[in-house]
Amino acid sequence: MESIGSIMGLSHHLFENLFMRFFILFIAVLSSLAANARPSAGPMLGPVTRHTATVWIQGSEPDRVALEIDQPDNKVPGWRTQAVQLKAEAGYIARFDLDSLAPGTRYRYRIVWNGKLLDSAHHFKTQSSPGPDGLPEITVYLGSCAHLHDPSTDGAREWSGGYEILDQIAARAGADSHHNLMLWLGDNIYLRPDDYEHPSGMASRYRKVRSHAAMQKLLPALPHYAIWDDHDYGPNNHNQSFVFKQASLDLFRQYWPNPSAGLPDMPGNHTQFSVADMDFFLLDNRWNRDSDHDQSDNRKMFGVDQMHWLKNALMASRARFKIIAGGSQFLNDLSRHEGWHHFREERRDFLSWLELNNISGVLFLSGDRHHTELLKQERPGNYPLFELTCSPLTSRPHSVETTEANHPARVEGTLVEARNYCTLNVQGNGDDRMLAVRSLDARGNPFWEVRMEAGALRRTGSPARLP
Repeated sequence: MESIGSIMGLSHHLFENLFMRFFILFIAVLSSLAANARPSAGPMLGPVTRHTATVWIQGSEPDRVALEIDQPDNKVPGWRTQAVQLKAEAGYIARFDLDSLAPGTRYRYRIVWNGKLLDSAHHFKTQSSPGPDGLPEITVYLGSCAHLHDPSTDGAREWSGGYEILDQIAARAGADSHHNLMLWLGDNIYLRPDDYEHPSGMASRYRKVRSHAAMQKLLPALPHYAIWDDHDYGPNNHNQSFVFKQASLDLFRQYWPNPSAGLPDMPGNHTQFSVADMDFFLLDNRWNRDSDHDQSDNRKMFGVDQMHWLKNALMASRARFKIIAGGSQFLNDLSRHEGWHHFREERRDFLSWLELNNISGVLFLSGDRHHTELLKQERPGNYPLFELTCSPLTSRPHSVETTEANHPARVEGTLVEARNYCTLNVQGNGDDRMLAVRSLDARGNPFWEVRMEAGALRRTGSPARLP
């Protein structure tokens, strides 16, 4: 018979062996998880100025994420690093705000996830300072109505498609050697009815859209800016009464790192930014909006305070091109759908003010309508006002209704009833600086192009108000 000591020794040996196997398995599982940990969305490039840039990224666990940046030409050797811990209360989102960058300089950045360097590096170029060679060439990519199919809520209903258009924009932007950016013109995520029953559903929709495979090439390809419309805000065609409007605004701020969102005394997501001689004024058409069906004369879409801000911002601008973007159409009087024409007093006041103060270089941008068109409003004795409506990116296109089929304000040949994106390309110098407006298909082939000289966007004989 074996002694008790021998039996205990054998048991101890078996315990040690089992413990070591379990420990090795545990470490292997952790290593596997760490190896597989990576972003669920992004990185996405946000605003880029002469000295700053923003990079946004999202995960799904409380991982540690670092961003490393350097100059590929090695003028400044070595990588600068920022690191953050992702937190559940912030949606596992990290925003890296880079500063002290050199103007007109190409940078590269890479992501380190839980200590593991991810397999690709990305690039951006800071804005240039004015120099003897004149102003830079700029391309602004535009789109709205970007529905992405979700089988869990949409079933077999096909409201979207043609996702290759997003890859086409990414490829075009990556090949450009000049300054470029993308401006999303609303209906960027398409909240479903189940989503806006509670903020948690809205947050889930944002995460699904941002992590969709169709988005991943586009997100790091160029700087992104955005406005919202009803399908980013809440229920269809909704107004200021939406009970979860603050949660909706908070999510917009989380997912779109615009330069700012509203002002301390003026909530909303309106903001402004500049690229060379282009100033962009991004309007919030939901936070203050009265119902389109309100029959009172003083109903508002943007609200008194936002209009006051816009007027003062335009007066302060010295840019050749002043781009005003909103989710609903500005100048279309024939539509039965949402638009500023339902808020006639507010629109009349602004357009009269624009005329009185001789504001030059204005171009309106909008989305929403599931078709593209360029509208032109003549003004006797002054330059005409143009509005580019660009839609849809991936949502289902709509044909215009009979009342708009032969719209007298539409620039001939600019109606597009198919998925498309648009660009504003600016090049040249002085009054010869040219703004080319284009609509392109999913392969980058143009549907149409209209060119405007900077000197033609001001009243004849008026001096240019430039830096």
